[in-house]
Formats: sequence, structure tokens, C-alpha cells
Amino acid sequence: MRHRGEKMDLTRNLKQALSTGTIIFGQRETMGACSRGDARLVLVAANCPEKFLTEIIDSHPGVTVHRVENMVNRQLGAACARPFSVSALCIIDPGQSELLSLQHNL
Repeated sequence: MRHRGEKMDLTRNLKQALSTGTIIFGQRETMGACSRGDARLVLVAANCPEKFLTEIIDSHPGVTVHRVENMVNRQLGAACARPFSVSALCIIDPGQSELLSLQHNL
């Protein structure tokens, strides 16, 4: 557990969620999960297109969207141990991670 004021190790928590929970990747898949009501949290890279951000926030105001300010899509993909860029991902089940403690920051 983190103590108040400590920064979350996002990469460690993403790896934890990947091994113990459910994460889906990509803008289209993320939008679909939000539409089905499966999304618990959406993470977007610092360089995620503004059009996608506006669309997801306007269509699904109840879903927390967190922009990872210090990672562009290439870095977010690497943090998730994926060999491709990831501009958006959706947490369906956080598993044993602390990802759901992230707040809406747009």
C-alpha cells in the first residue's frame, strides 16, 4: 500500500494488473469496453489524440480517464511489455494492482 503523498509506480502496477487482472489495449477496444459498461479506468498516453479524449469523456462521463503525463504511446506500450505503441488502454479488472486509485486528471 502507498502512503499519502507517495507516487505510484505505474509500470509496476501495470505489470501487476496484466498478470492478475484484465487490461485491453487500443482506442477502439477501449471505447467498446466503455460502451458495454466494462471499463473501470481508462489510461491514455501523453500524446493520445485530443479527438479520442474528447469523444471518450463526452460519451462516457462516468468513466475515470487518467492521462499518463510522463509517457508517450511508445513508452506506455513498453511499460505494458507490449512490442507496439499504446495510446489508450482500459482497466477491466485491476487484479492486485492499485491502478483504480488513479484520479481523473484531464
